[in-house]
Amino acid sequence: MEDGRVQILAYTKYKEMIRLSGKAYAVTENEQKKWMDIIFEEQPYLANVYPGETREIGIIFCIDKAEVEYFNLGVNPIFRETYILGNVSIKEKGYYITESCIRCGTCMKHCPQKCIEKGTPFAIRQEHCLHCGNCYENCPVKAVVRK
Repeated sequence: MEDGRVQILAYTKYKEMIRLSGKAYAVTENEQKKWMDIIFEEQPYLANVYPGETREIGIIFCIDKAEVEYFNLGVNPIFRETYILGNVSIKEKGYYITESCIRCGTCMKHCPQKCIEKGTPFAIRQEHCLHCGNCYENCPVKAVVRK
């Protein structure tokens, strides 16, 4: 709560992962009861978890600006997609291959997801990249750079 940053991870039985990273803030004091009532009305099983006055221990917060990443780790190569929530921009992550690539193929040999394609220069298919850095660590001419 100190700086508002929050990260929520969720995994499914299908080897999918969703990560939400953003800023959270408590709703105003006069809105707390209203939203608490709505939540308990829409999810009546919560009355078993927080009976009577114990539900007052919770704090209702809002996340209205965040980056949401979806990963399907059950396929090879993996699949990833990034979405935004609210008025934010997607922060570039991962690696790319520059024009100084000599097309030696070392990056391809070290990529666990086989997501690097031949070309001038070679290219990393970002939707399949783990962001592990093996290509970066093994490029003999340092043509792979971090975003």
